[in-house]
Amino acid sequence: MIPVSAAVADPVRGHTLSDLQGRLHGFLERSPQHNGDRLAGRLLPTQLSETPELENGSFHWLLIAEWLADSFGLSSTPAGRAMLDDLCWIQFCVYGLFRAQDDLVDGDVEDPLLAVEANQLLVEAAACAARHFEGTSLFWKIFRETIDSTSRAIVQLDRLQRSPDRVTDADLDLYVDLSACLKIAAAGVALAAGREREWTSSISPALDRVAVAAQILDDLNDIQGDLAGGRINYAAWYLGRPVFGTTPEAIAAVVASNLATTDRLDSLLAAARGLLVEAADLLSPAICPRAHAYLIEYGQGIGALTQNIEDSRRSLFAEGQDAA
Repeated sequence: MIPVSAAVADPVRGHTLSDLQGRLHGFLERSPQHNGDRLAGRLLPTQLSETPELENGSFHWLLIAEWLADSFGLSSTPAGRAMLDDLCWIQFCVYGLFRAQDDLVDGDVEDPLLAVEANQLLVEAAACAARHFEGTSLFWKIFRETIDSTSRAIVQLDRLQRSPDRVTDADLDLYVDLSACLKIAAAGVALAAGREREWTSSISPALDRVAVAAQILDDLNDIQGDLAGGRINYAAWYLGRPVFGTTPEAIAAVVASNLATTDRLDSLLAAARGLLVEAADLLSPAICPRAHAYLIEYGQGIGALTQNIEDSRRSLFAEGQDAA
């Protein structure tokens, strides 16, 4: 976790853990496939961070939607605040759907009922959105396309990262698609505020860059766990290419060796930082000053990962020596 300034540290108004958890449990209790504890336990962290974290699960997609609503004046009226609450709920439902799908594809969960319950979240999201957007609204095109993109990317990324002889960095394009569904709340805010041009030219491309940068950082944190699970994530591929062995231990040895003897880690972190700088430029202070400040600090905070990565490098190197 990185330190934050007062400009970034405001709580997410009305979208705290308890609010989301309460709404989720209320929905699940009304569902015919009710098993609220199981699904809620998988979808909610122990606490909903209100500060930037260098990982993909930081809920920055809710923060940015909130800040856009403030900048565009959407949250200045009771009706606008009610819409924002619903957009964050819609976003959380969609997140829940794909969190469950991802767990099932990864093999972390082998419970078919989880998929059934998660699909109910998509129905709930669409029903909630229908209260605010006409069927001809651009919102529905974005809603459908982002959900389709994320659904395909989960499967394609799993297939790619389980192939030990791959020679492509297609992960980066797939990371954009993987996180596409997390733009729904921000899209709804922009469209409701009549900011379609800003959405297309600035906000959506900025969020794509944030998604890729966050996933690169997440990959760095997860190298060992992913390798143990048979997955070569983008960071492992970048740090280990061009030679991979056939076992997780052999791959870890190459990754650790390259970390110790090359500048690839610095290059990878610089790429993530550059993406966040581009995102901040796109989400300029004229569009959303708080989101701009957040992204600037997010990029600056990448340096806070250094010690964690050094610890991981030592661990990987030790494993590599044992494997040898």
